[in-house]
Amino acid sequence: MSNKYIFSNKTIFLRLLKRLDEIGIFKNLTEDQLEKIDKSYVLPDFYQEESDLLYKVSLKEKEIIFYILFEHQSSVDHSMPLRLLFYITDIYRDYIKDFDRVEIKKKGFTLPAVVPIVFYDGEDRWTAARRLKEKILGFEEFGNCVIDFEYILIDLNQAESILQVKDILSLILKLNRIKRYDELERLILELGEYLLGAEEKEIEVLKVCLPAALRELDEIEIEAAKRAIDESVRGGEKVMPLFQNLRKIREELIFEGLQQGLQQGFEQSRIETAERMILKGYKDEEIAEITGLSLEKIKELRAKHRN
Repeated sequence: MSNKYIFSNKTIFLRLLKRLDEIGIFKNLTEDQLEKIDKSYVLPDFYQEESDLLYKVSLKEKEIIFYILFEHQSSVDHSMPLRLLFYITDIYRDYIKDFDRVEIKKKGFTLPAVVPIVFYDGEDRWTAARRLKEKILGFEEFGNCVIDFEYILIDLNQAESILQVKDILSLILKLNRIKRYDELERLILELGEYLLGAEEKEIEVLKVCLPAALRELDEIEIEAAKRAIDESVRGGEKVMPLFQNLRKIREELIFEGLQQGLQQGFEQSRIETAERMILKGYKDEEIAEITGLSLEKIKELRAKHRN
């Protein structure tokens, strides 16, 4: 769901397309030519899985219309060529609904191209077939008489050409793979390079995408990242290294949370904060300094979590 949300933004999706070498047309596309189709194609034969994103592209100077079918995968799915075939078929069924049967039978009637793209960010190597014919038994015996297509695979494990450019797209993709706070700190060290030359609207896209990209982290850590980015844009990194700034902001947010906890039970709020910090690997002394709890109480909480 997070990648669907992220790539629903045309600015981010267009950056991704322009780094793909398979389709030359992508290089010159503009946001105005992209139209997101707000429709999902549900496959009842495949456990109600839905296609992720569908974009319509209009090249007015060449009078070409084609569709980009974007599918996100976090695990290897060997049925992918079949799923894409059914998605494409449903797209064409929808398309011809706007034409009467007489028009469809005419010699000049044509269908728009559908370009399937699979975005994979799982840990295992992608081993599923790339071509549809590889899922057809004995396809070698039938030459060009069997239906076939090949999808574009974007495998983040091997996507150096996509991630080597330090910009908003690469930053979001790397943020999307973060599972621990210390990984966020390391990436924040390079934040300025990723934001160099970024437009204001791209910064806003980044901040909107953060909750989805950093879904493995706590709300406080996500908010700290947002504020660190704001500080970077305003030049705050000149006063303090960004990763230190991130830590400072995070501690302030934890303290703000404690202050709000006064209205809901101050002691319980401090205990809950301390327990989260224990799980995040903070030392007893750091927890005591931030929460105000005694070392004895923190050791008691830590012992409870060990059990």
